[in-house]
Amino acid sequence: MSDLRPNSDPQFLREQYIKSLDSAANPTQKARELADDLFSLDLTVYSSNYTFDSLIYSSMAKSILDGSVSLHPEQLQILNEITANDALIVSAPTSFGKTFCIFGYIAKARPQNIVLIVPTLALVDEYLKRVIKKYQTFFSQYKIHTHIDENRTYDFDQKNIFILTHDRVVQESTYAMIEKIDFLVIDEVYKLETDPSNDRVLVLNMAYYYLAQKAKKYVLLAPFIKSVENIEMLEKVPVFYNTLHSPVVNEVIPVNILRHNDRYPECQRLLSTLNPEDKTLIYFPTVTGIYKYVNEYIANEPLIDEIDVPTQYFLAWAREEIHEEWCVIKAMERGYLIHNGQIPMGTRMLQLDYYESIGAYNKLLCTSTLLEGVNTTAKNIIITKPSRMSDRNDNKDDFSAFDFFNLVGRTGRLNQHFIGNAYYIKAPSDPEYQRIDAIRSIKFEITDDSKDIDIQKGNIEKYPDVVAFLSHLGISIDEYHTHIGSRLRFETVKAIYLQYRSMRNRLLEELQRIIDIETHGRLDLVKILYEISEGKADAYKSNIINNLLNRNRPKIKTVVNEVNRYFSTRGIDNIISTTISMKSSYIEHRFYPRVLLIRYFLELSHAPAQLLDILESKITGAIEYLYFSTSKQKKMLIDLGIYERDVDTIVKIVGDDYNDTFELKERLQANLDKLQRISYISKYVIQSIL
Repeated sequence: MSDLRPNSDPQFLREQYIKSLDSAANPTQKARELADDLFSLDLTVYSSNYTFDSLIYSSMAKSILDGSVSLHPEQLQILNEITANDALIVSAPTSFGKTFCIFGYIAKARPQNIVLIVPTLALVDEYLKRVIKKYQTFFSQYKIHTHIDENRTYDFDQKNIFILTHDRVVQESTYAMIEKIDFLVIDEVYKLETDPSNDRVLVLNMAYYYLAQKAKKYVLLAPFIKSVENIEMLEKVPVFYNTLHSPVVNEVIPVNILRHNDRYPECQRLLSTLNPEDKTLIYFPTVTGIYKYVNEYIANEPLIDEIDVPTQYFLAWAREEIHEEWCVIKAMERGYLIHNGQIPMGTRMLQLDYYESIGAYNKLLCTSTLLEGVNTTAKNIIITKPSRMSDRNDNKDDFSAFDFFNLVGRTGRLNQHFIGNAYYIKAPSDPEYQRIDAIRSIKFEITDDSKDIDIQKGNIEKYPDVVAFLSHLGISIDEYHTHIGSRLRFETVKAIYLQYRSMRNRLLEELQRIIDIETHGRLDLVKILYEISEGKADAYKSNIINNLLNRNRPKIKTVVNEVNRYFSTRGIDNIISTTISMKSSYIEHRFYPRVLLIRYFLELSHAPAQLLDILESKITGAIEYLYFSTSKQKKMLIDLGIYERDVDTIVKIVGDDYNDTFELKERLQANLDKLQRISYISKYVIQSIL
């Protein structure tokens, strides 16, 4: 290997040595032979204790979290940077182990009050499992919170860990409740980059803005960032630490096809050539694409000869509770798993657990939920189309190089796969991707020329349209912050208001009709509210929402069958996935805040109180009841992945006066024998955290 040493790029050299280990008949013996070079390249995970220097280093670099793991030098450097600096941005590859460093720092420094902000509930679950199960010895002294309860007073003189999505710390009243922050971490921080079309970017920027002011120390995590522009404009200017160090190699292997329509057949061919024992991800831009692939290809494959008893229990529950035509069932019966945002949280957890375990399930069909920082093991990934949101036979929504290599980085895994292979199914018009293009500069919206950020800071004088809009509503900027806040961008608020103005009379007439006609249903009201909030009518989705607002908590299967009576042309797969998506995310996180905004507009126009009461009882109150908005204890169960139809049953057994997730875990463990009348998926979730 000596001929490689003159190259000045250390990561290039690392990759050559890692490839040498991968190709060796006996990688352990090869590592012994190359131990000096591996150590000099900071590949200490492979030089192990095979030289005296490596032995000394490994003994001194053992992780406080896991004595079997010795941190590599770059990880130690990051720990030193966290210790030395009050504000830090860390950019490192997906396989680097950034999150492991964060938990290692917490275990060593034991900061009093910790806030961990992640972009998705899937990452809340991943962090939560590390805290309450994997590393519970270090974290059992902390109170663990996955929500902010505005009706509760938190004790910041004790140890607290808040694990939250940015949506859950978005209002100023919530920020105020977090009185002290000793250590703040925001993951996937590239999402702070300006995107005027995305309300969630504004939410995350405002969360960073308010929380960073309170934090004694904060760390922002990201992959592939070479710099952050305007960093000097931040109140607490962070040190920027950038590394390309990776202990695994990610190889991109283009698989050329002649036309877009050949993507799925080529995917099938590729799968037939790969070792069935290797972990393989198959990426699709959309859920629709996954279900099309399952129905047209996987459904024609033979059933697994023997399905173990626990899996049979899950499949029986899924047929009864979700639907017998659900593609997750078809896939699992043939050895495939599915992960996307339109699958209930508990089922998503089960799919990932099955994939990570040793067994029959080594193939996982997924969407961009895998781009959100969820850690998986994969020898291979097949990228069926380089897009985040489109199955169309065009290139309008192609990945950026950043997204492409972020996905490629999901392959390879330390101590399991030296090399991860990314098979890129490439049509003639698909982009050529270069790794150098993935490393980019970003600019946080909080330091950018952003109208919405100025509005949130109260700087509206230079925006005549904002001043005029507030004047028209008859409210101050403070009232705007209190009642509208930062969940929606100004242009979104204005668009909803204009739609509301044009439909106000219809809305009032429909509310009055519900009062006047005792048997009059809610469907037309939902249709009007949906059209106001989205700017377009959609009888199909309105019908699904209406069925899901039934306070009796119908099964998903019941809703699907009811909707199918009127919209069978949509196809059962679409009805199932849309129903789950509406239930899992849309109603709570998009429809509900927009209806609250419409209600606020009604209040400002002095709508009769009895009409507002109808809106509350039929819509907002139903959502609050069904989504446990008034009970953070019940929300904790949902965050664990408990199926919502089991929540009330569990609370009757374990009570609802627990204050944090560790206490909830203890109660679940103490009452396991009494929790027999809940669904299989909820039993699975409970067992997975004990």
